Amino acid sequence: MPGAGKTTVAFAIHILTKTEDTKLLVIGPNSSQQAWRDVVEDCMDSDAPYKGAEAFITISDSETIQEKLEGRGNRFLLTYDLLIRVPNIISEFLSKNNVHLILDESHRMKAGLGSQRGTILLNFSSLPVRRDILSGTPMPQSANDLESQLDFLWPGFGLGQRIKSGEQPWQVLGNLYVRTTKQELGLKKPNREYLHVPMSQGQLALYTILRDETKAQLTNFRQDRRIDVTRARKSIMRLLQVSTNPIVALSSIVSDVPNDEIPAIAKVIQEEGPSPKVVEAANLARKLANESKKSIIWTIFTNTILQLESLLADLNPVSLYGGVPSGDINDPTTREAGIYKFHHDNDCKVIIANPAAVSEGISLHKVCHEAIYVDRSYNATHYLQSIDRIHRLGLKPDVDTNIYIFQTLAPLGLGSIDHSVSRRLATKIRAMQQLLDDPDLHQIAFDEENADAPIDFDIKPEDLDDLLKELEGGLTFNEEEAE
Repeated sequence: MPGAGKTTVAFAIHILTKTEDTKLLVIGPNSSQQAWRDVVEDCMDSDAPYKGAEAFITISDSETIQEKLEGRGNRFLLTYDLLIRVPNIISEFLSKNNVHLILDESHRMKAGLGSQRGTILLNFSSLPVRRDILSGTPMPQSANDLESQLDFLWPGFGLGQRIKSGEQPWQVLGNLYVRTTKQELGLKKPNREYLHVPMSQGQLALYTILRDETKAQLTNFRQDRRIDVTRARKSIMRLLQVSTNPIVALSSIVSDVPNDEIPAIAKVIQEEGPSPKVVEAANLARKLANESKKSIIWTIFTNTILQLESLLADLNPVSLYGGVPSGDINDPTTREAGIYKFHHDNDCKVIIANPAAVSEGISLHKVCHEAIYVDRSYNATHYLQSIDRIHRLGLKPDVDTNIYIFQTLAPLGLGSIDHSVSRRLATKIRAMQQLLDDPDLHQIAFDEENADAPIDFDIKPEDLDDLLKELEGGLTFNEEEAE
């Protein structure tokens, strides 16, 4: 379970099972490394016997890796990205030493032999003296995500093949895993509120055109799987962006979607300014700040982060996305400095973040109990892990955690991209809940399944046609005829 102390438990297991010459190698995303550095300081006395307080050595480049691994250290941190560049060195290290290998956020190898990292890990899975994997979201898409992780843990036992053959994951896993639920941690259930926001006129017109283009792409893909998947995905992401922030989507749409109506609509959108959804999310963050509450705003688009940063400049925001580097806490341009600022600067009231970049490895629960979702993707892992930045082990049992999910209203019959995302998230989370028997996952899926659909029943299909013509400047109105 994210936020339930997986790092601490795994480190304790290492301490209990290691021999005098055992080395520990942790491979994970860059965002997970600070937690491993902290666990030694938090859990071990400085004079702990058998080098218990030894710090981790971070391997950050391929030039010095050989020197570091062959030095006198016994605990090492390595990222998945660097692993791909130095597989032979790691394989040799595992072959020549007694190594306890831990994969953090192990779902990142779910593609197995279909990816470089999965292939490398499976190829040397039999070399470590002990293997452990950590993941709060072990099957983010489907049960098949478990195949490679099980084959890594128990090479040659055929557990992955049993999953592939259709056997239920809970039948295969049995007692082979441990999960601590939030109920067991005594955490109070989060409050979830779904907030529906209407589109502006220009936004609705552009969404209507993009919906037709996306539908055509997906219909072609359904009929012929050889159709370019990248193009179909691009259409989906563009529809998501228009439902949230049409201004930043305009440049690519104008050049990529042939439609004579788009230039006129683009002019209207530029005049409208930030979308109602973005404005409402900013207003909510400001309202919470006025109540002395810090919040984190989640959005999947970097341009929306930058737009919100400008809108909320008075709240002294911190922005975290893929372009913000990790580094020294004293360097104000780094992610670590931003997180420190959010924790210790009373004038900093909001973090604006991309879940793909920072849904792992940060803890905000000591100062923040409000999460605002401007939009969400189909990635259940990002959603679940982003929640657990503020709802995790260490939260006081009487503290309320509030989650606000903004959804754009779409006319009946047009189709809501936000509703589609919600349904798919519910399906994926429900599958994990059935595997892991986790009541918290049940509640999250239940909330998604029972939320009101973001449908605007007041707008009819013929209204959309009239709106497109109006924005194109092709209609006149005669009040006498209307009477």
